[in-house]
Amino acid sequence: MNAFKEKIFEALFNQAGTPICIIKADAPRFTIIAINEEYKKNSRRATNDIIGKSVFDVYKAWDKASEEQFKLLESGLFQTKAKKSAVNLPVLYFEAPAADGQSVEQSWWQINIMPVFMENDHVEYLMCSTFNVTKEELARLSMEDAKQKEQQLHKELQEVNEKLTVTNEKLNVTIEELRQTQENLYQLNNELEQRIAARTHALTESEGRLKLILDALPQIAWTNTVAGEADFYNRRWYEYTGIDVDENDPWKWKEALHPDDLTYCLDSYWAILQSNEPGEFEIREKEKHGMYRWHLVRMQPLRNEAGEVIHWIGTATDIDDLKQLQQQKDDFISIASHELKTPITSLKVSLQLLDRMKNNPSSEMLPKMISQSRKSMQKISTLVDDLLNVSRIQKGQLPLNKTTFTISELLNSCCNPISITGKHRFHIAGDKELKVHADEHRIEQVMINFITNAVKYAPNSTDISIIIQKENNQVKVSVMDKGPGIPKDKIPHLFDRYYRVDSTGYHASGLGLGLYISSEIIKRHGGEIGTESELGKGSTFWFTLPLQE
Repeated sequence: MNAFKEKIFEALFNQAGTPICIIKADAPRFTIIAINEEYKKNSRRATNDIIGKSVFDVYKAWDKASEEQFKLLESGLFQTKAKKSAVNLPVLYFEAPAADGQSVEQSWWQINIMPVFMENDHVEYLMCSTFNVTKEELARLSMEDAKQKEQQLHKELQEVNEKLTVTNEKLNVTIEELRQTQENLYQLNNELEQRIAARTHALTESEGRLKLILDALPQIAWTNTVAGEADFYNRRWYEYTGIDVDENDPWKWKEALHPDDLTYCLDSYWAILQSNEPGEFEIREKEKHGMYRWHLVRMQPLRNEAGEVIHWIGTATDIDDLKQLQQQKDDFISIASHELKTPITSLKVSLQLLDRMKNNPSSEMLPKMISQSRKSMQKISTLVDDLLNVSRIQKGQLPLNKTTFTISELLNSCCNPISITGKHRFHIAGDKELKVHADEHRIEQVMINFITNAVKYAPNSTDISIIIQKENNQVKVSVMDKGPGIPKDKIPHLFDRYYRVDSTGYHASGLGLGLYISSEIIKRHGGEIGTESELGKGSTFWFTLPLQE
């Protein structure tokens, strides 16, 4: 090659946009004899440390994976020389120290090896051109990772949907049982009313016997004229209301009605009397201690042989417990629907966004969407688990797998995750060597419920104390916070099923099942559970368990 051609080659060689090196085909040494400017920029090595050195002295394997990469490179060099044709190596992965000298920089390269012939068709040199395909490889890997995560997410969502289906079926069964119970109660009441009417009709001419029957009834009963004036009250009326009837005031019974129900009661009362047909309506009646309870009022006409109404018999059956049960069922269904709808909606939105970003896996929003989806799914799973646990408790199918363990070690494992991620500090004190014989998983469930309640309901109480004490043959564990405290009238209901304190107290998300489930777990272990609280001074939740047998 003359001087002019050498200058042209050198100019083209150094101005090439990709790293290129010229290697002498002196196998197996393969000496590097020249590198272009782009190669120098990417190598981070001094030129003197490269030129004149063997390829495999300059670049050496550092582990099993890199050893395989260099074997591919060596094979390519030999193959190019032997076959006297270009060889394109598969994408090679390399790790090298980053510019900061501390971290490791990953890179992927596509290497093309070209033979350089002498005049006698002898391969004298090998020209290696390298192309940095790191961005493309990272994008491909990110796409594969995103697809795997999406598949896993869909799988987990399918499992949640299956759990929701089972739970919904159980809820439907419970609702149907409640409806059937209500129908049975009404049917029983109807049968009772019909029985009373039949007997009363046969005894209309014997006032004494009629009053005797009415006095024997367990519910309030009375008689009134066709003009609507009450002329007799049974014994249950006096026991319940404590009101003495004045013969000169046949309307004194209105004093027992709730003020808000008075107009409705009178309208319904007169409508039944004017219809000359049996009728019913619901009102609240005040008992002698001032408490109002719901009653079902039934009116039944007494007729003579000609079919004319000559008198009326009325009964008021206490249905307050049924009304409360109905309200509790309606409230629970509303709460369950709301609590499940919120995370499901969030999960749906996240999946829609993930679907839009599947062609752009490098988006910064991708990890956030995946994290949000997992949080939503975890919340759904927690709600479903609570419902399944309640179902097992009701059927007596909550198994206990008892072992002997140190209670303080369990407390540490419950507190550490919250201590790391939040601002609360947990202080475990008392006898840390006490052992109990119980179901460790179930007791952990109780402790997590106590601790998370303390964190949620006492957000400004950064210090939460957990005390372990020995009392007789039991261990007592207490969780104390310095939050706002709980009103005294709410404390007796805290461990009731579905109970949630209103917004003036301890309102938070959930189904109101956590403390109920915790209470049942402790009771099944033969222990006790309770709460002590004072407004403005914080709350203490505690439970006891038998010591190691």
